[in-house]
Amino acid sequence: MSRYGIPNTSLYIRNLPMQTREEELRGMFSKYGHVRDVYIPLDYYTRRPRGFAYIEYPSETPFRHFTL
Repeated sequence: MSRYGIPNTSLYIRNLPMQTREEELRGMFSKYGHVRDVYIPLDYYTRRPRGFAYIEYPSETPFRHFTL
């Protein structure tokens, strides 16, 4: 839980191929619950993906499916 009381409901996904698209990630992770947002940061200069992404869920429920 964050210090402001709102639970953190985002997953950090790393080591993604540069060709990975939002639709692919949304499709893979939507089987665990509704995906609110997919964010793939881009390099400032090249405008290419940086190799990681954030998957946001509306609640903590889907996190039961993931292990560290």
